[in-house]
Amino acid sequence: MSADKNNLFPVFFKLEELRVLIIGAGEIGYEKLNTVLHNSPAANVTVAASFIKKGVRELAFKHKHVQLIQTSYHPELLDNSDLIIAAVNDIDLAERIRKDAKQKGKLLNAADKPSLCDFYLGSVVTKGDVKIAISTNGKSPTLARRLKEFFNEVLPEEIESLTNNLNTIRNNIQSGLKERIKKLNEITASLVEDNEQTI
Repeated sequence: MSADKNNLFPVFFKLEELRVLIIGAGEIGYEKLNTVLHNSPAANVTVAASFIKKGVRELAFKHKHVQLIQTSYHPELLDNSDLIIAAVNDIDLAERIRKDAKQKGKLLNAADKPSLCDFYLGSVVTKGDVKIAISTNGKSPTLARRLKEFFNEVLPEEIESLTNNLNTIRNNIQSGLKERIKKLNEITASLVEDNEQTI
């Protein structure tokens, strides 16, 4: 495995069908909860912390699938979860959560601690049904944010209509997969040509 290349495998989770646990409800916990709900408003999320920030309570109040548990950390919290986000500003606690998560076969993201992570929460660009996730392999969240701003600016809002139109065309093409791909490639080729002319 190359050390100088991004070997992460990108996936998109259906969080409304999974159970997400966020440990920590301070500023970092709020940021992670906000990110999860922005991308998946119907996500099933439990937030557990000994102190729960007012903003976290307000966010949870607006989303019926968010549950708050005011408690200090204990390993049993991990049992009813599929994905865990350790949003704690305490390296010893983060390492303890990592150890417990490994023992229980759970996937973990530890905020600002790439070496403890099984997965990262990348910057995400969303335009209707089109979603682009950006990763810098945990090295530069700032660059990821800048790329997000760039794609938000250059991708037109009309891309949603294009997506819907292409879906309709795709569903109406009766031929086999190879012919279907060929026709869709012909239709979308003009997008690349138009962009090359404007650059």
